[in-house]
Amino acid sequence: MSAKESADQEVAANNATDEISTPDQMTEEQSAEDQAIENTWVVEGVDSPLTPLQFHYFSLLQRLITLKNQYQTNPTYEKWMMDAINKSVYSTLRDCIEANIGDAAKDLLHREHHVN
Repeated sequence: MSAKESADQEVAANNATDEISTPDQMTEEQSAEDQAIENTWVVEGVDSPLTPLQFHYFSLLQRLITLKNQYQTNPTYEKWMMDAINKSVYSTLRDCIEANIGDAAKDLLHREHHVN
């Protein structure tokens, strides 16, 4: 199984088990504070709760880093594919910076760079 297929299966499995309430599904009894709590996620290594968009970008960056690490040892390694993965990592890093979680994203990249 290729690294891309395993990453796709991981994403599909996570999407199948995640059930997130949308604001339309919330009852009127819930306060604004309860809604804010339900619309934030906590990620290890990040000090504050994340908005859904921040969580999306940060988790995408984590998955791309994992894919990059797996592909580096792939026996069918091709330079053009690694270039595409690196560009995806950079693009997602820029998205994280725009979503105000750039410091956490940079820390994640530094930790992964020093481990490998």
